[in-house]
Amino acid sequence: MDVAESKGKYVITVEVPGVRINDIRVEVDDQKLSVKGRHSTSYLTIAGSPNASFSSYHKREILYGPCEVVWPLPSGVNKDHISAEFQDGFLQIIIPKI
Repeated sequence: MDVAESKGKYVITVEVPGVRINDIRVEVDDQKLSVKGRHSTSYLTIAGSPNASFSSYHKREILYGPCEVVWPLPSGVNKDHISAEFQDGFLQIIIPKI
């Protein structure tokens, strides 16, 4: 997660590779912003074997399952006007300042 600040806003960028837009949830309360998602490999198929399964892996680095990032909200932000955009595996959240 990257958090950048300008004169009028904060911009949070979260990497969410392998997470579909419908599997992302952004929650805001008085103290924090949470981004929750689920890395899924269910849409992947093994070349030539769409129903194949493996008995073991030699190497496994791809993340799957639930994920969450949390950022404590600073004072002076407008929680009612937060916006977000999802593109190419990145979620960008804009939090305007008051």
